[in-house]
Amino acid sequence: MSGAAALLPRFFVICSAILILAGVAQLFVRPRRANETLVEKLVNRATITALLSVAFGVLGLLIGLGVLPMPRFK
Repeated sequence: MSGAAALLPRFFVICSAILILAGVAQLFVRPRRANETLVEKLVNRATITALLSVAFGVLGLLIGLGVLPMPRFK
């Protein structure tokens, strides 16, 4: 295994942790209107972006920790 390939799992873990933290923070600081309904809270551009950030962060974290295999495109 080359030096760069050995650093790839650590890269995935660090970047995924940052992505998860950014997604969770975005859920808390997104702009809100007064008297929002549940549907308005869920179908909001900031909420959808935050959920996608957390989802991709968890996926990258699982790849970095070795739970999911590293994709190989040949």
